[in-house]
Amino acid sequence: MDELQEMREQLAALKEKLNKQEVVNDHLIRSLLNQKMKVVNQKGWISGIAALFVITFGNWMFHQMGLSTCFLIGTTIMMTICCVATWISHSWVKADNIATGDLLIVAKQVGRLRKVYVNWIYIAIPLIVIWFSWLSFEYYHIVQDYIATTAMLSGGLIGGLIGGILGFKQNKKVVRELDEMLRQINDISELDIKKR
Repeated sequence: MDELQEMREQLAALKEKLNKQEVVNDHLIRSLLNQKMKVVNQKGWISGIAALFVITFGNWMFHQMGLSTCFLIGTTIMMTICCVATWISHSWVKADNIATGDLLIVAKQVGRLRKVYVNWIYIAIPLIVIWFSWLSFEYYHIVQDYIATTAMLSGGLIGGLIGGILGFKQNKKVVRELDEMLRQINDISELDIKKR
């Protein structure tokens, strides 16, 4: 009988140790997910700051060039929508949910945010083409010099391409971070299913 009791105690101690280890692993994984989400949010902040830069300094420069008020308002509206859309989509994934919530809900939220980043190019490229065409049209009508307009717009196009490449790389990094978060959540979910 003493041996049976001793075995029960050892089993209980082992079970308690495993439970503690699961809690530590869960806490560690949630902490890693939180860190990844902070990186994703930092990238969102960088995009927002770039948009605010265009709204303030860019519009001031466009005003100095003599571009129309409609163009300035259009630029402001476009960049404001981009800022708000970024802020809203990032607000879907809350740190509280990552820390203590249901990870399947977090996975859905992360998946929605990932979808926004993947599809953003289909919105951004047409907007940029329309905006740059409008800029070209307005600037040409102010200067009415083909060579000066071509030189200015070539510089703008080169700057835009460099900015676009940097933005595309940043977008890819965000998608990679979100994919990694989804993979980690999926790994945890599979472990939970196997335990049952």
